[in-house]
Amino acid sequence: EARRGTYFSKTLTPWFPGREAGGFIEAVGANITAWKPGDRVIALVLSLGCCAEYVLASTKPQTLPNGYSIPPADIIALPESVSFAQGLVYLVNFRLAHLLFHGSSKVPSGATVLVQGASGGMGSMVTQLAHAPGCTVIATCRRPVEVDFLGGLGADHIINVSDEDYVARVKAITEGRGVGYVFNGVGGETLNTDVEVVAPFGEIQAYGYVAGKTKFDVFRIGKTIALKTFGADDFFSTPMFPAATAAMQDWFKSGPLIEVGLILPLDQVAEANRLLDHGEILGKIALQP
Repeated sequence: EARRGTYFSKTLTPWFPGREAGGFIEAVGANITAWKPGDRVIALVLSLGCCAEYVLASTKPQTLPNGYSIPPADIIALPESVSFAQGLVYLVNFRLAHLLFHGSSKVPSGATVLVQGASGGMGSMVTQLAHAPGCTVIATCRRPVEVDFLGGLGADHIINVSDEDYVARVKAITEGRGVGYVFNGVGGETLNTDVEVVAPFGEIQAYGYVAGKTKFDVFRIGKTIALKTFGADDFFSTPMFPAATAAMQDWFKSGPLIEVGLILPLDQVAEANRLLDHGEILGKIALQP
């Protein structure tokens, strides 16, 4: 979206993409005591520039020429037992999914959850988080290869929307009751049809729109539901964000870990974007110098 110029914030040029990196620290500033050269880390660098051989992860906030403030890089030590290909999967998406699932929705154990686009970077994390406390997880996908992948993540019911009407299938699975929670990173018309499968007093979390943006008529719903939007920036200054980080670190120790779906050489960054655009990869893509 940022590359197309259709993200919710304007893409300013020159633009150097990449905000997630994993590797060994090469050097540190004179006043840095928390880190040393050779440390294994993963980092969220909101100032961008991670599609590179070396990444500058500033420990100080920055202000861009347009006045936009960027927080310090979020640098996290990576345990020896976790590979970079695993750590990068969880660095951003796990914590955002945790904020959605536990912070915003506070999904109770045993709930019935529908995850749209469940094989994607965020969808796969929501699926794992929903499976862990014993929720019934209904996951949607578009390709046969995604079915086995989602089964491995703990999805109880997997719907290939290329072959099935997910609305009819969800109603059948829930015996007409509907689901308590929908996590939708797909957008498009699914946001409107999700209304048909969410139970009264249920929630729809609308956090992405890879299938495009669409109009939504709240007055046609005919039942009491909550439609929630998601802005990650709103959570960073709350206790929910460090809680998500702590949960990720615990997951590194005990949770089942998946790896990036594909690692490409850095000079194939254009191909990586093409694959993302066409939805041809399970989970995330990483670039390696």
